[in-house]
Amino acid sequence: MDLSANQLMLRQAVKWGVTYWDTANSYRWGKSEKGIGKYFEKYPRDRSKIFLVTKSGAWTKRGMTKDLEESLDRMRTDYVDLFFVHGISDIGEMDRETQVWAEKKKAEGKIRLFGFSTHHNMEECLLDAADLGWIDGIMMTYNYRLMHTGRMRRAVDACVKAGIGLTAMKTQGGGSIR
Repeated sequence: MDLSANQLMLRQAVKWGVTYWDTANSYRWGKSEKGIGKYFEKYPRDRSKIFLVTKSGAWTKRGMTKDLEESLDRMRTDYVDLFFVHGISDIGEMDRETQVWAEKKKAEGKIRLFGFSTHHNMEECLLDAADLGWIDGIMMTYNYRLMHTGRMRRAVDACVKAGIGLTAMKTQGGGSIR
């Protein structure tokens, strides 16, 4: 990772109004978060302008806590705006223990919002999340190649109705145009 180029890119992003910054504990073995932390160390006032998102691949209370604390330390911030459990494929992974953990971290001011990312079984995950009542956001593969099914449209509509924010990823992916 070219740290100086990274810092210039982040500075320019702020100047251009790019305020949604997404990373994960595992991206570039933590170097992505360290780059963000170096930026916030140099420009601490910019933290309030940024909607900061990070993800954890851990599905246990202990693992999520470890990843969150490590992420906060790396990024030199007291909180993240949105914390995702990364890459679920079944809503059963969002159990009562996870809900309690998320509520506790919100109360502590370490996270503002909680959710998950999903790459597989998306329609089912979205539909089931809408019924849970405690998921704030979902990052999902979203592109015109995948959104043509009635089931996916119903899943997105259910999340909107439940007040769940959706973040699109892999917007250009999904195979050849048919």
